Amino acid sequence: FGSRQARLLEPNGLEDTGTVAGRDMPLRDSGGGGGTMAFGAQRWAAFCLAAGAALLRWLPGQAFFVCGPSSGPAGGNECVQRFVRGSGSGKASRVRPTVVGATPATSSCDAAQLILGAGLLSGALVAMHSARRQRRMACNRLGATVLAATAAKKKEVPLAKKSQDSGSDETIDWSQVSDEWELDCFSRPVLREGKKMWELNICDENAVYRRVAQMKPTRVNSVVVQKLVQIFIEESKVKPKVIRFYRKVMKNMLTVALQGIKDSLPGMRDLKIIPSRSCHMLRNWLAYRDRQVYPRMEGYTPAPKRKSLVGPSMVKMNYEGLPRRIEFNRYAVTAINLGSLARVEPGAIPGKLCRIPGGFADTDKVYGIVIMTERDEVLCNLLTSMELAGVRFDLETGEMVMDLGIDSSYKIEKVSSDDADSCIKFEKGKRELGGLHFVAVHNPMTGGAIALPISADDPGQNDQSGCIAGLWLLTDYSFQGDE
Repeated sequence: FGSRQARLLEPNGLEDTGTVAGRDMPLRDSGGGGGTMAFGAQRWAAFCLAAGAALLRWLPGQAFFVCGPSSGPAGGNECVQRFVRGSGSGKASRVRPTVVGATPATSSCDAAQLILGAGLLSGALVAMHSARRQRRMACNRLGATVLAATAAKKKEVPLAKKSQDSGSDETIDWSQVSDEWELDCFSRPVLREGKKMWELNICDENAVYRRVAQMKPTRVNSVVVQKLVQIFIEESKVKPKVIRFYRKVMKNMLTVALQGIKDSLPGMRDLKIIPSRSCHMLRNWLAYRDRQVYPRMEGYTPAPKRKSLVGPSMVKMNYEGLPRRIEFNRYAVTAINLGSLARVEPGAIPGKLCRIPGGFADTDKVYGIVIMTERDEVLCNLLTSMELAGVRFDLETGEMVMDLGIDSSYKIEKVSSDDADSCIKFEKGKRELGGLHFVAVHNPMTGGAIALPISADDPGQNDQSGCIAGLWLLTDYSFQGDE
């Protein structure tokens, strides 16, 4: 009995589950004074049982003390001792005690029972005290484990290796940092231990605040991405109101990570998460890293270059028509000098202007389309909210296509054979400028002449009234294959 109970109450068998640093882990009692006390209590209980059994077995004659009414003059009770023996055998027989009167007497058997009861009671009290002591010790160990986990967290291996392309915080002009950020997380052409290195890149729309975190392939998940982005947000003095990302294959993971930040980080409840191909500054930055940063890293493995010439694709796509709310009946393919587009101030008219890449002259022609509609204001608002990404001519289907958001494409119209040459010229000129093109919206009824919101180079043309209603300067990345 004592051995079995000792094994059941052995401290090393005590197991509980607690939460330490966000993980479920077992908390085991490592023994100590509580275990010694529990084992002593079991020995004491076993000793009492053995002593009672010995009294019952070896007490001679099994004397029973019974009390009856006294015959003395005091009229009180007196104890009468009776010895009951078995007949013929000379051994004591086990019989019930004879009760004289109504009050039971205390026998030697009762004395043994008292000893047993006292032993068990004392053993139970000691065991309860031991259990309470074990619980206190477990709580103390839990607190020590939490402190140890907190101390280890400060020394643990970081989630990723962070680098700062834009310098330290002291060199950043925070007044130039935009509250619209762009994010990417993908593998890079650098091998580490036989596997491609992963990076998380984040920057604001003006590329003033830029951060990079190198990640191991085994640690790429929404939890790690959420923690890294949260670190960058807390570090920045300008908090983002909009975060865009363009890579379709990472859409689910990035959406979960950013939604976690929106729900958990104070002040981020109104954060807008926008999957969009219009992450122009981020793409320019990644293109720079492809040319200047990754080739200098150990383990660099260049990716095969894709052909950017105009030609039929291997996959034939079926595009749906434009939604009714953004339909328009007329448009024109045209070209504008790059220098004129560069003079347009951001925010002068509705739309969005991407950063013009370097290496081009002001006299280079930028191709685009001008949409003519009397619903100019409504159409500008819709194209802005739907994240207009670009316009392209599909050589396989012969259709002019408008790209919206991160993965939506709609057919503007089926181009006739008479107009195919101008559309092919549009597509070729766009690719010669790295995908740079424009989309303008104009109201032919009230907009006057088709003109940009800038001063004309010829002073005589400044007297002409008229202006476009909206302008988007875009970059088409569909032929680059990095989506």
